[in-house]
Amino acid sequence: MIYFFLYFNYSVASGDADTNSVIIWTRIDAYSKAEVIYEISEDSLFNKIIKTGKVITDSSKDWTIKVLIDGLEPGKTYFYRFKYKDKYSPIGRTKTLPRETEHFRIALLSCQHFSENYFWAYKYLIDDSVDIILFLGDFIYEFNVYRNPRRADPTLYAQDLETYRSKYKLAHSDTFLKLALSKIPIYAIWDDHEVMNDYSGKAIRYYNPKKLYDAYKAFFEYIPIRDNDSFKIYRNFKVANLIDIFLIDGRQYRDEMPCRPTFNPKDDCYKVAFSEGRTMLGNEQKNWLINGLKNSKSIWKLIGNDVMFMDFFKDNKPLNVDQWDGYYFEKMEILKNIKDVKNVIFGTGDTHVFYFGEVMYNKKTIAYEIITAGVSSPSGLKALSDTILKQNPHIKFMNAEYRGYVILDFYRDHLDVYFYGTKENGERILIRKEKINAK
Repeated sequence: MIYFFLYFNYSVASGDADTNSVIIWTRIDAYSKAEVIYEISEDSLFNKIIKTGKVITDSSKDWTIKVLIDGLEPGKTYFYRFKYKDKYSPIGRTKTLPRETEHFRIALLSCQHFSENYFWAYKYLIDDSVDIILFLGDFIYEFNVYRNPRRADPTLYAQDLETYRSKYKLAHSDTFLKLALSKIPIYAIWDDHEVMNDYSGKAIRYYNPKKLYDAYKAFFEYIPIRDNDSFKIYRNFKVANLIDIFLIDGRQYRDEMPCRPTFNPKDDCYKVAFSEGRTMLGNEQKNWLINGLKNSKSIWKLIGNDVMFMDFFKDNKPLNVDQWDGYYFEKMEILKNIKDVKNVIFGTGDTHVFYFGEVMYNKKTIAYEIITAGVSSPSGLKALSDTILKQNPHIKFMNAEYRGYVILDFYRDHLDVYFYGTKENGERILIRKEKINAK
């Protein structure tokens, strides 16, 4: 059943929870400066309200509201809602990260083009008892039609603040997404389509800084992420002593890609792709990641990563230079520095294909990479599947047939990985299960 909430048509969401704080979010339908009340309760009936306050929103924020709620208890469920005039929003549920736990469940999602299909993956997350959603980029797409549209996208091609905002409103209108985000905290990074296909932050900052600013501003307005003045999205969260989560930004600080086309490039491209000095992360973020991994005391280290990290070759050449293979020297530098760090997992989006494989350094497995297919975005690699698997023996599994998502079940001694595919009609199937033992 679909419920209509006057003023709150985009429901509510929460995100970036730590042990004692969380961001809560909503958007109201208003046309002038508006005062909105928020309430946080220990029960769903709001008989135990522990925090309340007022916040102002207006056109400068596109009538979005984000509030940092602090002073909370670790590992505890809270309920929240907003009130505008005399109307309440849907009731949201969120949870802070625990200080102690033996098990934690994370959903990996990525790539949700609105017109290509319904966001079926979100339909199942609540019943999956997911603790958090880790969204790995392409929350929106800047363009309207991909391949075989299933539903209309009435918005314009995104190229300024208003058109980027319209794409986020469109994404937040999906029934399944609204329901899931009202119940499960989201931790999100961006990839390329939050701005434009295969972009480099360094390049676009030079030739079109306004477009970049507008795209980033819209992301921060519509995603429950902690605000900062520099649009910094790389950050980390600690789940007890079980998992350290590192969320990275592979777009904002990267050098321009080696060449075009990015997929199956010409031979003269590879010299540039392998050259020293090229960066995807920028020096500050790279050092932050390396030091964070080396100093981590948690059993598992999960890197929320936007593009494929492990080698992805065809005929001994990188197949896609928009991925980490286009920044090969920096990739090897990272691996050299973390080769002795145990239990590193790359959780990745972007490719619209399910993968499971080993990250190699000097012919040794030093990490694993788990890649989720798109929530709705289509794959184009079915015809190459056999070739890819044959020429990349470190890739143990690949499925380019289904859209879907991945569940990660972290335990102290092992990690269970579930690859869930969704059919055109929304039916879900378990495609594969993998197990990684902790070292």
